[in-house]
Amino acid sequence: MLKFLSRCVMFIVGLVLLLDAGLPTKTESIQVDRHTSRLENRTTGSGHAGGADTSYTLHFLGGRVSSCSVGYSAYNKLKDGDTVEIRATKLFKTCVRIAQGAEVLQFDKYWKLMRLIGGCLLIAAAIGWIKSEDEGGIRIPRMG
Repeated sequence: MLKFLSRCVMFIVGLVLLLDAGLPTKTESIQVDRHTSRLENRTTGSGHAGGADTSYTLHFLGGRVSSCSVGYSAYNKLKDGDTVEIRATKLFKTCVRIAQGAEVLQFDKYWKLMRLIGGCLLIAAAIGWIKSEDEGGIRIPRMG
């Protein structure tokens, strides 16, 4: 029963990912409200500290998208109160492009490909085309 339930969840999530990639994006002009950054410690596979990464986030006012993770360049270039044009996906509201005037500050050109691959892999696993081995590996059955 648990296996059937997990397959149903994988199938639904895969369909949602494919749908998010297939639907047109929404573009809107919104105002930068504030900036936040957070220091995240990375660990290596052995559990030892592997350094630190900083994640940068812009928060917005008056739009469908409330915040976006951005790179350091876009984080520094934009000030609170600036108006930017955001292109975001319909379902997950993920920012795929941030521009100020004619200047593109951030653009994720592989977002659609990643959603398509993720959705297809989840659906393939849900219908049994990809099966996991007892040892934890993934086995893809031969066709024919």
